[in-house]
Amino acid sequence: MPAPDTATLLDALAALRGAVERTRTPVPLGADPERDARRRRLIWHLDEYLLPRVRDLEAPLVAVLLGSTGAGKSSLLNGLAGRRVSPSGVTRPTTRRPVVLVAPDEVEAFAAGRVLGAMARQDRLELVVDQAAFPGVAVVDAPDLDSVETANRETADELLQAADLVVFVTTAQRYADAVPWDFLRRAHDRGVPLAVVVNRLPRDERDRRAILDDCLRRFTAAGLDGAGPVAGELPAPGRSGSLALLPVLEHDLDEATDGLGREAVAPLRAALAALAEAGPARSAVKLQALRGALEGLPAAVAAVARDLDADERRGGALRAVARRAYDAELEALRTRLASGLFLRGEVMRAWQDFVGAGDVARWLATGLGRLRAWFVRAVQGPGAAPQLEHAKEQAFEELTAALIRHADAAAGATAEDWANDPASEPLLAAHPDLWGHSTELPERASAELTAWLGRLTRTVQERGRSRRTAAFTASVGVNALGVATMLAVFAHTAGLTGGEIAIATGTAVVNQKLLEALFGEAAVRNLVLEAETDLRATLKRVLEGDAERFLRLVPPAEVSPADLQAASERVLDEASRLASEGALGTPTEPSPVDRRHPGWLDRRRPGRAVEPAAPATPAERRPQGEAPVD
Repeated sequence: MPAPDTATLLDALAALRGAVERTRTPVPLGADPERDARRRRLIWHLDEYLLPRVRDLEAPLVAVLLGSTGAGKSSLLNGLAGRRVSPSGVTRPTTRRPVVLVAPDEVEAFAAGRVLGAMARQDRLELVVDQAAFPGVAVVDAPDLDSVETANRETADELLQAADLVVFVTTAQRYADAVPWDFLRRAHDRGVPLAVVVNRLPRDERDRRAILDDCLRRFTAAGLDGAGPVAGELPAPGRSGSLALLPVLEHDLDEATDGLGREAVAPLRAALAALAEAGPARSAVKLQALRGALEGLPAAVAAVARDLDADERRGGALRAVARRAYDAELEALRTRLASGLFLRGEVMRAWQDFVGAGDVARWLATGLGRLRAWFVRAVQGPGAAPQLEHAKEQAFEELTAALIRHADAAAGATAEDWANDPASEPLLAAHPDLWGHSTELPERASAELTAWLGRLTRTVQERGRSRRTAAFTASVGVNALGVATMLAVFAHTAGLTGGEIAIATGTAVVNQKLLEALFGEAAVRNLVLEAETDLRATLKRVLEGDAERFLRLVPPAEVSPADLQAASERVLDEASRLASEGALGTPTEPSPVDRRHPGWLDRRRPGRAVEPAAPATPAERRPQGEAPVD
């Protein structure tokens, strides 16, 4: 049969892999400690199994020996090799680097990264090349899945995600232990073919049968009775569906090889040899593993999508806290500007020093023409420029100080809320500066206000280009008119009314009167309203810039749960197409190729969660007369 065209499936898998990668968040927000592990496992599964296997269906089959500490994985590998290739003993853990038994012809596949590429590139594998190994099959002795060392457990997990066949090694005393069942659950969800070696069985046939029957019962209750390789390939005394139980008797060891005896490993050796000798049989196991992995992909993607959704909801709630706090303080600042209390102190006094408090009412009464002439003389007088600059700087200082006070209040309110949330408390602990305004805020505020005044000044200049006002604008100077307009904006914002004109602080009204003399009352009203709107936007931009310190710690993800689902659906579409063309092999029990149903690619294993039956007591697990095992 010609090689299937898997290019579109590879593209879909690569797109899914990219989408999962972009779910990475800078900080963990979920309460589930397994959240990052699920994402990491899925990426590894895509990188180290699905993409390489779809890209190269002829690459060697990877059979991984997985089991608990002291289960006898290394002894099993030594027995299969017929010599000591992996250390065994009482020191735990004995296997720290995966030991891979390969035939000479398979070395190139590892060197080229076609098999376990990441581990090979990172020099995390110990290749044992042996003429007696199984051509086309790489047998891997994995670190203990319950190792006391985190790195060993993670390596065992990675090998599970990259396996075509899992040989689960347990013992008569430990087959009901809780820890390995988490790996068995993931093996079930991943859809990888499974065989079970039950080591150290008692020689008494009745005791041996009781243990095997109980072991089989537990696997069946957990939905693992249909998780083995192709039915009939691995003979065993205990069987249900296609689950193979391979018994090994107590003390069946060969001291010369530091491994299990020839008879003990004979069933597994025969099965692996059959896979090595028969291309169709080996392909069938690979394709079953591939179909199972594709079947299990939607559930794995859904789990990551749920984690992403939870992170997004937590992150969104934290971002909302910051936005509400800063929005509230922005509104408070705007209210203060409109209250008439702002800019009635030092700013107005500085302006009075410039124009002369006693002259205001007199010049207002003499008419606009004389008012304009008086203002020209005031602006052109000695010391006018420094006084004008002082009035402007005084206004900027007061407004900047107000911005800092309100930013401090917003930051404090946000930090207090974040400190009481387990998701954000570590962020706050790592950034204690979040309790107050940023150090850049005063400089940013000054720059923004200066830019605002520059825009306002340019507008005044454009409005003063008419023949009627050009000479006056030139004699006064654009900067002076800009400052005058700025103070008119502040006076307007402060809500000064006709009744306040008589008050001493009403000197600021001269600015508005001057502008009205130049541009007309309606034009000035529009000019002031435009400038006021721009000022509000400027103040908002400054406070939002300060809030960004919080927001960038919990940014939205680059993809959404819906994006992940769409990427997963595309993979399923392409896999379904290949399955309908027979490119993924013939299922053991044909079922409709329909990704909407559990059996869209293959006979679907029962959808039950893989949970062990109630753990047996040590007395129940231990054969009569057997001593406890540490």
